[in-house]
Amino acid sequence: MLSEIANFSKNLLSLKHMLKYPKLTKINGHWLDYILLLSSLIIIWGAIIYYLYALNTAGIILTGFLTILSFFWTKGFFLRGKDRNGESEKSTGKSTNLINYLILNKINLALIVGYFILVALAFYRFCQARSDRALISPWQVINYDFFWFYALSALVLTVLLSRTKIKTGLKLVLISVYYFLSFGAAVIIYKIGYGFDPFIHQATMELIAAKGVVLPKTPYYLGEYSLIIILSKISGLTIYFLNKFLVPALAALFLPAALFNFLKSRVKSSPAIFLTILFLLILSFSPFIATTPQNLSYLFLILAVLSAASSDNFGRTLILSLASAAIHPLAGLPAIALTAFIALKKYEDRIKSEWRKIIKTAIWLFTVWSIPTALFFSSGAERASIGGGKILLASWLNLLGAPTGAGREDIISNFIYLLTDNYPLIIILIIISALWYVSRSKNIPEHFRTANRGLIFISSALLLAYFLSGQIIFDGIINYEQSGYANRLLIAIIIFLLPSLALLLENIISRVFQAKPAVRIIWLGLGLSVLSASLYVSYPRFDKYFNSRGYSTGANDIAAVNSIDAEARAPYIVLANQPVSVAALQSFGFNHYYQTSVGELYFYPIPTGSPLYQYYLDMVYKNPDRASLIKALDLAGVDNGYLVVNKYWNQSGRVIGEAKLTADKWWTINNEVFIFKYER
Repeated sequence: MLSEIANFSKNLLSLKHMLKYPKLTKINGHWLDYILLLSSLIIIWGAIIYYLYALNTAGIILTGFLTILSFFWTKGFFLRGKDRNGESEKSTGKSTNLINYLILNKINLALIVGYFILVALAFYRFCQARSDRALISPWQVINYDFFWFYALSALVLTVLLSRTKIKTGLKLVLISVYYFLSFGAAVIIYKIGYGFDPFIHQATMELIAAKGVVLPKTPYYLGEYSLIIILSKISGLTIYFLNKFLVPALAALFLPAALFNFLKSRVKSSPAIFLTILFLLILSFSPFIATTPQNLSYLFLILAVLSAASSDNFGRTLILSLASAAIHPLAGLPAIALTAFIALKKYEDRIKSEWRKIIKTAIWLFTVWSIPTALFFSSGAERASIGGGKILLASWLNLLGAPTGAGREDIISNFIYLLTDNYPLIIILIIISALWYVSRSKNIPEHFRTANRGLIFISSALLLAYFLSGQIIFDGIINYEQSGYANRLLIAIIIFLLPSLALLLENIISRVFQAKPAVRIIWLGLGLSVLSASLYVSYPRFDKYFNSRGYSTGANDIAAVNSIDAEARAPYIVLANQPVSVAALQSFGFNHYYQTSVGELYFYPIPTGSPLYQYYLDMVYKNPDRASLIKALDLAGVDNGYLVVNKYWNQSGRVIGEAKLTADKWWTINNEVFIFKYER
C-alpha cells in the first residue's frame, strides 16, 4: 500500500506547473470541477453500461468513450455561474512562484511549516499505530498525544485561515489536508481493512474486474463499482487500495471547495467562511471514514445540495444527483426529487398554476414513498413485513435519542459523552435555530431562499419516509440491524439542511470575530474541544462509557480461514463470526456456494441473515453440541463442518471447553482463534 502511495505521489509531483501560485487556486476551482465532472460521468455511464451490458474490456472502453464525449458537451453548463478561472479572487501582477511568495510573507511561511509539522506528526501516529490485530477501536492502538497534534494543528490552521494575505486556493488546500487527517484514521490504522461492507464490495468488484459481470445484476452500487474498477484499470492502483481510500480522499478534495463556493455567494472571502468550513466537521464525519456505496452517494448528495444552494446552475445539480442515484438509492432518490423541484422552480413561468401544484405534490409523494417501497421490494416482499405501534414509538425515540446529564468519570470523558448522548437533541435544536435564522436574516441571497424552500420541502418528505421505512421488518436481517436503513434517512435530512446549518455557523463565527479577545479565546477553546471530541466519537470506541463491540478482521482470522481450507479434503461449511467470515470472503471471494432448500448458501455465515449465522449463534450462546452442527451440514448438503471461536469473545472460555469435548478435532491459531472440526 505504501509503495502505491509513493508511486502515485511521484506522478503528481512531476506536474511542475502546479508550483505556480495562481494556478494553485485553480486546483480547487476550475481543474477541481473537471475532476468532479469526469468522476460523475464515469459513475453515470459506468452504471448504465454495466447494467445493460458488462464492465469487461469492451464495456470499459465504451464507458470511457461516452465519458469523454459527454465531458466536452457538459463542461460548459457544469461550470456555468463560476468565473472562468474558478477563483473567487482575481490574480494581479505576474505569476509568482509559491516558494518566493511564502518567503516574502515570513509569518505565513512559519505558520504553514508549523501546521504541516503538526499534521505530519498526527499522520505519523496513524502509521505507527497500523495494526493487523482484531480491533474494536482505532484508539486502542494509537498514542493519545495524537489528539494534541490534532487540536494544535487545528489551532494553527485557525490562525492561517484568519489571515487575509493567504490566498483562497492555499487556504482550501490546507483545509483539505485537515479533512483527510480527520477522515483517514481507520483506512490507515486498520492494516487489513475497516468495517464489514467494504470487504463485500471489494470481493464483488474483483469478480466484476475478472469476469466483467456478477449475476444477478442489481440497479444499485453500480456507480461506485464502475468508478473504482475503471480507475484501477487506468491508474494501475489495486481495487483493494482504491476501496480503502476513495471516499476519504474524494471527500477531503471536494467538500471544502463545494462549501466555499456556497458560502462565498453571501460573503466575499471573509475569514469566517474558511473557519466555517473547518468547524463544520463538528457535525460528525463518520460517513466519510470508509468507502462504501452509501458513503460515496452521501458525498455526491452533499455536492448536489450545495450546488442547488449556490447558484441556479441546474445542469450541475442534475449531473451530481444522477451520480448519487447511480451509486445508492437511499441518497440518489432524494437527490432526484431535489433536482425535479429545482427544475419546477426554474421553469414554473411556463407551467400553469394548477399543474405546478400537481407536480409539486407528486415530487413530495415520490420522496415519501419511493424509499420505503424500494426497501420493501429490494429485500424481497415475501421476506419483509410491516410493524406496528411499538416500532413507530421506537422510531420516535431513536429520533430524539436518550438525553442524559454529565457522567462521573474524568472531565474529558464526561464532556465528550455529554455531547454524544445528547447529540440528536442538540442537532434538532441547531436545525430549528438555523431555519429560524435563515428565515429572518436580510443578508441571505434570494436564490438561496428559493433553493432552501426546496431543501426543507424534501426534508419534510424524508422525515415521513423515515417513519415509514422504520415500520418495515426485514426477516433476513438480525434484530440490532433492523433500523439501519431508516437511520440513513436521518443523515440525508441533515445533508439537505446543511446549507442552513453552514450559514448559521458562519454568522456565529462572524460575531465572535467582532467580540473582545477574551471572548474569542473562550469560543476558540470550546470549538477546538468539540472538534476533537467529534473526531473521537466518529470512530468506533472502547472506553468506560461505550463499547462498539464489533471487532475488525485480524491476521489471525485470515490465518484461520486459510488453515481450515488447507486441512479440508472435501466440501465444507464454517460457523464463525463476521470478522472471520469476512476473512474468508477476502481470501476466497464468492467461489464457494451451495444450492440448498433456502437458495444459494455461502460456506461462511455471510450475511448475518444467513441460516448459518443462526446456527453459529446457537453454538456459542447455547451449547456447542454436535446436533446443531449436523443440522447445518444437512442444510448445506456436506459432510464436514468447522466451528471457529475467537478468544476475545466474552464467553469463549466456556464454549472452547465444551467444544473440545464434542468436536472430532481441534487446533488453534496463536492461541487466539480456536478451530473445531466436525464430521458427519
